[in-house]
Amino acid sequence: MFIKFDDLDMVDFFENQPIPIGEEGEAQFIYSIKDRHQFSMTLTVDAYAKKVDISVMYSDNTIFAGEFDNVLEIRKSEDVLLVEMENKKRLVIKKYPCLGVIMENA
Repeated sequence: MFIKFDDLDMVDFFENQPIPIGEEGEAQFIYSIKDRHQFSMTLTVDAYAKKVDISVMYSDNTIFAGEFDNVLEIRKSEDVLLVEMENKKRLVIKKYPCLGVIMENA
């Protein structure tokens, strides 16, 4: 099993191409974005291990970092990304009004 996600939605949200990591074919990618308010976000996706790592930084300071397992799907909904996990938890990754992550029970 692996994380279901649409490459084009990810590129549209992060506004750039991912950086592949690991060996070719391992389905590991780094997505990143910066805004004009000195916030930046990095999302590392390991599709086969069903894991994501997220960090949000302001200037050079980490304000949020988390590793999440058992990820089923990442999908774009309007201007946010929804990260759905097996345990009925969900992450909402947002760009506006500033970069951030919201944890919810689905």
